[in-house]
Amino acid sequence: MNTIKTRLFVVLWGVLIPFLAANCSDKKTVEKAETAETTTKTESVITVAAPPFQKFVVVSVDEEALYKKADTNSPTLVCWIESDCESDYCESIYQWSDQPGKQGFELSTDIIACAGKIFPVLGEEGNFYKVSTTTRWCEIESAYIPKASVGDIECAPITADMLEADDNYLQCRVVKDGKYKDIVLIEEYNELDGETIQVGVLNDGVVAAPLVYNMEGYMFDNQKEDIIVDDSEDIITIKYKNSLALPAEEGGDPYQLDLKKLSTEQMANILDKVTKRKPEYVEFMYHFPAQGLESFIYLVK
Repeated sequence: MNTIKTRLFVVLWGVLIPFLAANCSDKKTVEKAETAETTTKTESVITVAAPPFQKFVVVSVDEEALYKKADTNSPTLVCWIESDCESDYCESIYQWSDQPGKQGFELSTDIIACAGKIFPVLGEEGNFYKVSTTTRWCEIESAYIPKASVGDIECAPITADMLEADDNYLQCRVVKDGKYKDIVLIEEYNELDGETIQVGVLNDGVVAAPLVYNMEGYMFDNQKEDIIVDDSEDIITIKYKNSLALPAEEGGDPYQLDLKKLSTEQMANILDKVTKRKPEYVEFMYHFPAQGLESFIYLVK
C-alpha cells in the first residue's frame, strides 16, 4: 500500500468466473455446462473478487464534505501534506478532522466532493449514503454524504471496442481470443510520472486491475533483448527496444510502448511476472454514459 500513499500518478484488474446457468433438464446439457465452467477456471490467468459496487451516486451540489458519521456535525475527511517538500512526490496523509496532525505535515485542505463527482455506494443510514473513498492516496475506506447532495447515475457495460477506440485518452489493447482472451493492457504517459502500464481483465462489462500489477515502462534501444520484464523491485518495470515503440511524433523521439506490437510470448512473460503477486487493492473501471470511464479502488478482503 506504500505506492497508494506516495505515488501521485493517476491512471487504471481479475477474471470474474462466469456463472453458468443450466435451465435445461437434459443431463448431458448440464454436464457440458459444468465442463465449460471447469475449463474457464483452468484457463483463468488473473483471478480477483467480483466487482463490489452495484449502485453509484453523483454529487449534484457545488460542494459537499465527506463525513465520518451519518451526521453533518461529525468530523470531515481532510488531507495533510508533507511540509517543506521540494519534490513532485510529496507524501500525503488522509484522516478525519478530529485527529491530530503528524509532525512534519501541514493541513492542506478539507476533502470536498464537487458537482459531478461519482461515488460507489456501500450502504445507507438514514438520510446519508455510505460511499467508498479509497483512492491511490487515501486508505480511508468509506465516508458519509447526505442523500440530498447526490443523485443516482447509471453505468453501462464497457466493450473492447470502447477501450481500443482512437479517441480514448488511454492506449489500450484487449485480447480477443485464445488463452488470454479478455486480458487488457493499458498504457499511459505523462511528463510528471513517465510511462505506466496496467494489466487487468474485461469481464461482464467491467475492467478490473490489481494495483500490484501496475508497471513502469522505459525504452532502452541498446539492450540485447526486445523486452525485459524486471520484477525484482516493488514496482515491476518493462524495458523495451525502439522497435516496440509507438511511432514518434514529428520532430520527436519514440518514448511509449506500442501494445499492439507485443507478441503472445512477450505478453505471457508479462502475465507470468505480474500474477506472481497477490492482488490486494484492485482498481475497477466502469462506464457511465453521462460522464465516460471512471475508476474506483477497492481493498479485496
